[in-house]
Amino acid sequence: MRLQILRCLLIVVLLVGLAPFTRAQTRDSATVRGRVLDPSGAVIPQAHITLTNLSTGLERETESGGDGRFSFGGLPLTGNYRLTAAKSGFQPFERSGFELRAGEAASFEIVLAISALHGGSVTVHGTAGGVQTDSPSLQSRLDLPTINEIPVLARNVTALPLLDSAVRSARGTGDLFLNNSLFVINGGGRRQTTYSIDDASGDDSWGLQTIFTNVPLSAIQELGVLTNAFSAEYGWTSGGAVNLVTKSGTNRLHGELIALGRPEGIEAAPPLAKSGIGDSLGQLSGAVSGPIVRDRTQFLLSGEYDRDDRGSVITSPLAPGVYTGKVRQSLLLARVDHRINERNALSLRANFDRLSDSNPADAVGGLNLRSTDRVFKRKTYAIELSETATLSASLVNEARLQFQLGSPITLFNPVSPSTQFVYPGVATVGDSRLADLGNHQYQWADTLNWVRGRHSLKAGAEVVYSSSGGFGREFGGGFVLGQFRVKPGITLPVSELTIDDVSQFTQSFGNASYNVREALVDFFVQDNFAATPRLNLDLGLRYERETFTDAARNFSPRLGFAYRLPLAQPTVLRGSYGTFYSAVPSNLAADYSIFGPQGIFTFTAAPGQLGFPTSLAPLPDFPAGAQLPPRDITVRVGRRDYLNQFFEVSKLRFYPDALLNPMTQQWSFGFERELAPNWILSVDYVGQRTTNLLRPADLNAPAPFIRTAPGQVRSSSAADATRPIVPVANGYRRIVAMVNQGDAWYDGLQTDLNKRFSQHLFMRLSYTWSHTLNTVEPDVPQQDPNDSNFLGAAEKATSLLDQRHRAVLTGWYQFPWQMTFGSTTTLASGRRFNVATGVDNNGDGSNSDRPVENGAVVSRNFGHGTPIYDVAIFLEKNLQ
Repeated sequence: MRLQILRCLLIVVLLVGLAPFTRAQTRDSATVRGRVLDPSGAVIPQAHITLTNLSTGLERETESGGDGRFSFGGLPLTGNYRLTAAKSGFQPFERSGFELRAGEAASFEIVLAISALHGGSVTVHGTAGGVQTDSPSLQSRLDLPTINEIPVLARNVTALPLLDSAVRSARGTGDLFLNNSLFVINGGGRRQTTYSIDDASGDDSWGLQTIFTNVPLSAIQELGVLTNAFSAEYGWTSGGAVNLVTKSGTNRLHGELIALGRPEGIEAAPPLAKSGIGDSLGQLSGAVSGPIVRDRTQFLLSGEYDRDDRGSVITSPLAPGVYTGKVRQSLLLARVDHRINERNALSLRANFDRLSDSNPADAVGGLNLRSTDRVFKRKTYAIELSETATLSASLVNEARLQFQLGSPITLFNPVSPSTQFVYPGVATVGDSRLADLGNHQYQWADTLNWVRGRHSLKAGAEVVYSSSGGFGREFGGGFVLGQFRVKPGITLPVSELTIDDVSQFTQSFGNASYNVREALVDFFVQDNFAATPRLNLDLGLRYERETFTDAARNFSPRLGFAYRLPLAQPTVLRGSYGTFYSAVPSNLAADYSIFGPQGIFTFTAAPGQLGFPTSLAPLPDFPAGAQLPPRDITVRVGRRDYLNQFFEVSKLRFYPDALLNPMTQQWSFGFERELAPNWILSVDYVGQRTTNLLRPADLNAPAPFIRTAPGQVRSSSAADATRPIVPVANGYRRIVAMVNQGDAWYDGLQTDLNKRFSQHLFMRLSYTWSHTLNTVEPDVPQQDPNDSNFLGAAEKATSLLDQRHRAVLTGWYQFPWQMTFGSTTTLASGRRFNVATGVDNNGDGSNSDRPVENGAVVSRNFGHGTPIYDVAIFLEKNLQ
């Protein structure tokens, strides 16, 4: 591992040495560029150009070159800008009040009138609110005024991407206890979207399912959802990305305070409950910003506190009722921006996220009594220091250091650790499963931006080092204090039970700790080239290396074009192609470390067997002389020599010698057009093909059992007799590994109609028709194949997350007296679901077998859910 990390660092050092030979803005900044012409169309050299940020006092100066061109790079988004141009013998030019967009260039074609005449003009493209003319990137942007007005679910930043119809909720395939929205973009999985915050990584390399440290909504300057993150600066994704830029302070002292409340009793009553279950939400958030030293140092402080009480119905006849889980979350972000001199500036951002949930995923409920309660906690921090060096008006270098800490990143702790008692079909009492996991991440990154002539180039390198792990695995595993299964029909309280009332005893033993260290290294070169005044080409190349996997040749070309048609209304044709490599979450190590040959194991005994306890107390040690039945283990691919000491690897059905990063090829083509002033329509086709998706596979699977009629069953013993390695006492049964055996296909037509923000109106209608097919669901936990021999094309079917139609309408209108009315409405097709028999028909150890219909087993995700209709309206009064 150390050798791999050193090799990656050496690559980065060599590449950074090439950076001065490259030349554009980073993901959290913008560029202003243009040409100065006279009325005849001839270029004007040596015109004096001044760019001023009217909110922060930032001022840059330059002169147009021999070709009349000028540029300013590395510009912050916060604030309004003014651009002036002056040349002896010509009327001076001024354009004020425009805003910039992250990662884009605002282009100005300035025609200076001769001093004795009038009639100077300017053509502007690429400022906030206009058609995107220089890039084929498909990006839905939410700027500060829009974010302030939209009624966001619980005011959570991670809910904003769902306003784009190409983004779909991943609920039902992932965790329910993070208090974040989990989603997929296009045909990817919930772990295949990358987050960037102020051009630094927002990813958690341990889990990769949501933002490492959440950010208060009031701290966001701009949020962009890229459904084709084709630019080479984006990586570790299947093609989708979320880019957040936080506010910076200005010369004006400003503050806001928002209180949100949802009282209990207004929700619908759940099944088996006579009334509502007492859900309530309270939230307080706000921000304050202003100058520390005018025109030099500004600050921002933003915070949020959530108080959510969530009821869950217990239906067990032993103790029916409602259990109220308490969710508490605190978010804080502080930022200071300081201009050292005219060429150098520092930015420091620190934020933390503290979350606790006393009933994660509503685990207490149904037949689980209060004593099964476990508290989930998550405490994460991030601190980023960046330095921006303006080497010239067109040459900017940004260096960044970031430290991210999850301590814990995930913690599940039983409220009252105790032996568990299971009353079959009646109740479950007590719990001793726990997990305490953390993650330390260190990031170094450097990006050099150079805008010169018709080229906007940037080159960057990044290293993220992570050390993660701890005790247990997510949601907690292993009954360290044992589990007793009570004989059917007995409902005595635990205090009155005896060992004679027990039909089975289970207890876990062994080492449940692990740690994994890895480095993610990448570098990129990207050129946005204005080939003609109307045609822009984007050419990029990216290299990525994740030391947790065995892939060392992850090169990603990125190509794109944007062509502005010669029409009266701005109209752009655009297209792109790129390859992407998804990062593999390092918490996969928990499976093969904890549940591998040398991890924990579970001992089960029935009355009369050696090791069955004599009382209702857990065993202090594994009983001497007792034998373990054949057990299921999880192994890591590419470790043939290590595994040969436990079993003969060559006997397995197959055994891959490498763990690879899933690869996606993505292409897009479409157009964007301004139908009328501030009304913009875009229509784009996006296609994806992903290979090497990870899926669990039993490498020691039994022979196929082909079912052609309902009710056919093969016994476990009959199935085991056909396994390549026949299960024996103290041996192994299922030998499961995550293998690169999955494929996915996506076709989508994305349509967006925007009425860009104005003083009184905002409207966005986003509609996507799409179809997602795959042979395995990416990132779905605990999935089992219907038969372990069914891999590849035999399992090709519509995805669980497929929504053929999805439309999102967001908008508001401001009436007189600052009264604003608005709505967010989502209409979507029903999602698929898997249909299973609930029994192990083929004897392979999985209860996910599907039924037989018309003489054959039905396909994956055979069921179809009902359509989704979600309407939220709001009315607000600004008291300012």
